[in-house]
Amino acid sequence: MQIIQAEQNKIWKQAPIFRLLLPLIAGITLEYFYPVKPVFLISLFSLSLVLFIFCCTIRFSHFFGVEWIPGLAIQVVFFSFGRILMFIHQDIPVEQTSCFSKTHPDILLLQLSTDPVKKQNSYKSVAVIRGLVKGHICFHQNEKVLVYFHKKLDPRQISAGQWIIIRKNLQPIENPGALDFDYKKYCGLKHIYAQVFLKEHEFVSVHPEMEKSLFSKLDSLRKKLLTIIKNYVPAKSENSLLEALLVGFTDDLDPALLKSYADTGVIHIIAISGLHLALICQILQLSLQKAGGKKSLQRIKLIVIITCLWGYSLLSGASPSVIRAAAMFSLSLLARNVLREAVLYNTLAASAFILLCFDPYWIWDTGFQLSYAAVLSLRLFVTPVRNLFPLQNKILAAIWNAASVTVAAQVLTTPVSIYYFHRFPSYFLPANLLAVPLSSMILVGGIFLCIGSYIHPFGQFLGWLLGFLIRILNGFIQYVSHLPGAVVGQLVLTLPQMIFVYFIIFCFYRFLKLKEKRWLLAGLCVICLFQFIRLVR
Repeated sequence: MQIIQAEQNKIWKQAPIFRLLLPLIAGITLEYFYPVKPVFLISLFSLSLVLFIFCCTIRFSHFFGVEWIPGLAIQVVFFSFGRILMFIHQDIPVEQTSCFSKTHPDILLLQLSTDPVKKQNSYKSVAVIRGLVKGHICFHQNEKVLVYFHKKLDPRQISAGQWIIIRKNLQPIENPGALDFDYKKYCGLKHIYAQVFLKEHEFVSVHPEMEKSLFSKLDSLRKKLLTIIKNYVPAKSENSLLEALLVGFTDDLDPALLKSYADTGVIHIIAISGLHLALICQILQLSLQKAGGKKSLQRIKLIVIITCLWGYSLLSGASPSVIRAAAMFSLSLLARNVLREAVLYNTLAASAFILLCFDPYWIWDTGFQLSYAAVLSLRLFVTPVRNLFPLQNKILAAIWNAASVTVAAQVLTTPVSIYYFHRFPSYFLPANLLAVPLSSMILVGGIFLCIGSYIHPFGQFLGWLLGFLIRILNGFIQYVSHLPGAVVGQLVLTLPQMIFVYFIIFCFYRFLKLKEKRWLLAGLCVICLFQFIRLVR
């Protein structure tokens, strides 16, 4: 038992960034719900930083015998740093911005960030306000807005990167009354608080001469890849799934098919995340395996792999889940090749730390939370779950190894999923056993299709094969989703209850690791307390 405890302490010491991440998250959360004046934040940060430097310089603990003061000081430094980050990134309410006017409209210069997506009665796009004209003065703006174009408009007239001039009031985003979904909060996490509805005669297109940026070039490449997919996989139900798997384009997906994937617990294969990047990273490593073993060549290979990972992440839309995966893979590769040591907890914490510094609002993004919960769950529970049924038969062992990965990932993601979506897919295990390997084959095939599309016979054959595999995948998922009891719905889990559940999981994990009965007893006591609170309420 002493060896296990020493191992636990070693892991804790090897992950110093994880110890710094906790006060950063606490500071971000507290500032979001209970903001204070910036003078207090800067004062707290400065005093704690000075105290830490003072303690480290004169060895404060040697004089006073208090060893915990420097540790406490550095915790306060990152706690106050988290609050400062949240204050800096805090959005101004749309009613207080210079772009919002309740009396008369101003002239706005907008640049479309996304191609228009067809909705029921309009075409929807995201735009950035590049300029505001008030009277005879032009102001620079950088706010995101939703733009809804009239359904009669030809969508070929507007595209991502295009500039338009409008003179119309912006409206605050409100929640639709018929939906049980906080759409206003969802847009707020993406820093979008206003919207505008435009008819054909209410905007004018402008064509400024600008140099093509990296993002515009990636957008052009993305459109070329979508064209290749549509040419060689003509059926919409098939090419829409390949578009989502390969470049993260989900606008063409059938809502009924998307619901089937959600009901079977395999929606994660559509949203580009760590699963896709891990496969691409493996392909890149195999491709560059024979490039040479010299130190200089190893560094070139590392740069090429990391560049390709980030390029693909930006190409696929740069969602929080894929950015998280790219950051974690990059840090892991750097730690393994430069430092010769990579601790998953440290890498995971470092990627979260960097991303939260970039945008602290990501801490409330559902995909961001599920991504980290899944990776941590796999690290903690794959081995214990796999060891539950040690099998000698190689085929059965391979199946159980794949199943144990799926089960382990559910341990920490299920409470978050129920908290947000109030449902649980009953057949997630058999669905994932087929969907994950089949979708990986489709993804690899899609990459080869895009690379070899200039060879027409090869593209035709591969397109037919991919269409056949996608039909099998879609048919299987739709069949499973229509089985009786496929989804357990109307599950309610409040935030305090979710914390209770995670504490129960922690207790049982410690019991399995340390074999101490006190953790089992603690977990059972919390379960009893949890049930008692539910009965009283």
